[in-house]
Amino acid sequence: MKKTLVFAMLITIITVASPVSAQTIVKGHVVNERGETVEYVSIGFDEDSVGTISDANGNFELEIPANRKNDLVFTHVSFQKTIIPYETYANGQQLTVTMKDKMVELAEVVVGKKNKPQKIVGKAISGPVASFRGKGKIDGTEWGPVFKSKKDYVISDILLTVKGISYQWCVLSFNIYEIQGGKFVNILNKPIYHRIEKSNSKQRLDIQPEETIVLRGKRKYYISVMVVDSDRYGILDMQSQFKTSYARNITKGKKRKLPIGPAIMVQGYEIEK
Repeated sequence: MKKTLVFAMLITIITVASPVSAQTIVKGHVVNERGETVEYVSIGFDEDSVGTISDANGNFELEIPANRKNDLVFTHVSFQKTIIPYETYANGQQLTVTMKDKMVELAEVVVGKKNKPQKIVGKAISGPVASFRGKGKIDGTEWGPVFKSKKDYVISDILLTVKGISYQWCVLSFNIYEIQGGKFVNILNKPIYHRIEKSNSKQRLDIQPEETIVLRGKRKYYISVMVVDSDRYGILDMQSQFKTSYARNITKGKKRKLPIGPAIMVQGYEIEK
């Protein structure tokens, strides 16, 4: 299966699942400690080309080449990393993977007296159409700009212009990371998912996070978007901008620095000191 993240008329990143002769097929279901389904979990090996994402019902299937004998890693914003040893999945049996809740301390903040959102990530020079293409769920490639927060803010809105969508429906996932050295540390307590329907006209998405997301001044961040689910093969076109960005595969641990990315804007309220 081929999944492509396209920078129209500029850059094409193609991920192709390579054929293998002797492989293990691992199927399973991901749940939390209460037995509830966990959707869109990243599954794979650290710094490897093999990986997948569970579907909306927590089900997954992964083809593992014969030469891979590493532990299988399950990651999700809301849960602790879960590791399944090679000996557990080697026979290709059906797995039920239980993920433990992540213990998170919520920030206590006081929003400034100016009761009006300010731009944290603003506009840059507009670029060509940027597109996600794929059948079913995309391969786990997220894409977005890098920015520095000048002051302490609480995010109020995440804005993205969708120029067209040929899927009947698809689910977008937004992630926000603090860049610490070369590491991307997710600062969300729970995922931000947004479902959109087929349309030939431009849509202005305005996502207002339910949780309190704090950006600290003079720190570097990365905000990304990706398609985690869809009904069939389709294309999602977005407005792009010329701003330093990364295309990052969350299941494979690979990233690529690019001069262009989706025109994601972030607004927020300044925090009082």
